[in-house]
Formats: sequence, structure tokens, C-alpha cells
Amino acid sequence: MSRSKKFKNLPTIAKVGLALVSLQALLIIAIETYAFLKTPQSLLDLKYWSSGKSFLIYYIMYIFCMAFSLYLYTDAILKENTPQIFSFIVFHIFSLTWSVIQYFQNKASFSQLNETDSFNSLKYYFISVPIILGITLGFWIYISSKLYTIYGWELYKLIGANLHLREIYKEYVLFVQLLKLGLFAFAGFSVQYTILILKANDIEFYITIILVPISLFIFIVAFYALKRESRFLMWTFIVGMITFTGYFTFKLIRIYDPGQEAKYINQRLMLTFFAVISIILVVYTIFQAIICLTNFKQGLRKQLEQIDNEDDTFLQGPAYYINAAGERRMALEEY
Repeated sequence: MSRSKKFKNLPTIAKVGLALVSLQALLIIAIETYAFLKTPQSLLDLKYWSSGKSFLIYYIMYIFCMAFSLYLYTDAILKENTPQIFSFIVFHIFSLTWSVIQYFQNKASFSQLNETDSFNSLKYYFISVPIILGITLGFWIYISSKLYTIYGWELYKLIGANLHLREIYKEYVLFVQLLKLGLFAFAGFSVQYTILILKANDIEFYITIILVPISLFIFIVAFYALKRESRFLMWTFIVGMITFTGYFTFKLIRIYDPGQEAKYINQRLMLTFFAVISIILVVYTIFQAIICLTNFKQGLRKQLEQIDNEDDTFLQGPAYYINAAGERRMALEEY
């Protein structure tokens, strides 16, 4: 089914959500862009080692945050993926918390650079972002509950009456969502740490740069291991995640090392936020990977391959079913 037909056949509540997430993203991107344009040029010249560059980087990062939020929701409704709808809610709360931290960090940075008047002229724009996200959170909880009612039962049509296989599939889909969120958190932390903290003559600079493509490769390995039920590749991924746990723990220690205090002026709170979120996601992902590993060779791969071979649903997106009453039903849930 073409993408245009998928959009056309979306339930009304999903279309309302799509309009809301688009409006939310466009509005916040406009606010971030306006704040960037109104930030005094003297603060954007990158002449300050830490504080000066933070404005530019955080404006750009938050714009990407809104784009990723739009992707999560759109992908979820097109694939009728109930778990991803809830991961979207989790990411929305993450974005809300981020915006609150960013407000206080901007306030501290402007104050340190003796630009209190500039901050006062922009503070209402900074405040408006968490207000918007806080208001829309209530709508998202309502919309997600409605979408769960519409999409939730499709899990049973996909897997069948086997209760054990249903539980295995739920663990499978949850693991995929953790990979998506974990990749975003790791990338966000790495960008901040590399650009705002490290210098080119710092050995950590090159280590962090090298870790970015390595981490991307490890996440790709996880997707492949899950689809192919490869125990060797999944164990490779788990070992990589354990290494990441040590990496983020080390970074947290460095952030609060008194001897490194000058490096982290006004960046400590945001870096701590991303590091803690990353550690939580990494640890959760390790446990989820082990659960999925123990579920290998129990029939899920065969079941999904059969569906793929029959109607290409698993890779190409939703198909539609007619129930006994002749009513059109929504398609299968996939990641």
C-alpha cells in the first residue's frame, strides 16, 4: 500500500494526533529559531569555550528533538505500532524535562556572560516551550489511549492464539523501541560532550569521535541479531552495551570531578541529564536484550516470516482485514 493511501486510511483520532504533533513541532521549531536569531551575536561567535557555543548547539539539538518526535508518532500510526505510541509519550516527557532544564541553563549562561537584559527579553519564549509540551501531554495521553483501543487487538491477529508467542512478540517490539530511544540519547550526549567540552588536543575528543560510528554499528548489529535470532550477534551487542555503561559512568565521574570543574561551567546539569537517561536506557536495554535472547528459536521468527511471505505485511506496512460482520479492520502492528 502506498504511503498516501496509508495516510488516507488513518483513523480520525490518528489524523488529529498527526495534526497536533505537526503543529507542536512547527511551533517549537519557530520559537527556537526566533530565540536563536534574537540571541546577541556576541554570544554566538564561539569565542567562549563552553558557554558561548552552548546556545547554538542547544537550539539545533532541540530542533532535531522535535523532528524526532514527529518521526516517532508518524511512524507509529503508519505501522499501527502501539508500543511506539507509548515510546512517543515517554520521549515527549523527556522533551518536556529537557526544555525545563534548558530554561535554567540559558538563564545561568546569559547571567555569566553579563547578558541579563538579553535573557529577560527572551525568557518568555524559553518558558513557552515547556508550557506547550506540558499542555499537549494531556492530549497525547488521551490520543494514545484511543489509539490503543483501535490498534491494540491487532497483536492477536498478527501472532494468533498462542499466549506465549504473544509475550515473546511484546518483548521483541519493546526492545526495538529501546534501541531507537537509546540511539537518540547517546547521540545527544556525544554531540554535547564533543563540541561543548572537549578540545582537539584532548585524548577524550578522539575517543568520543570514534565511539559515535562504533555505537551506530552496534545498534545496527542489535537490529540484525533480533531479526535473524543470532545469539552470537546479540551477545556482541550486550557486551557493547556493558561497555557503554562503563563509558557513561566514567563521564559522570568526570563531570563532577573538582579538577575538571572549569570545563563544565553551565553545562553540568544538561550533560548529567543526558548521561543519566542514557545509563537508564542502556541498563534497561541490556536486560531486554537478554530476555529477547532467551526467546530465540521459540517460533516468533518463523511466524513473522510466514506473514512476510504471505502478504508482505511485516516489511511493507499495514494491510486490511474484513471481519465476520463485513467491517473493515485496521492492519497488523509492527515495529
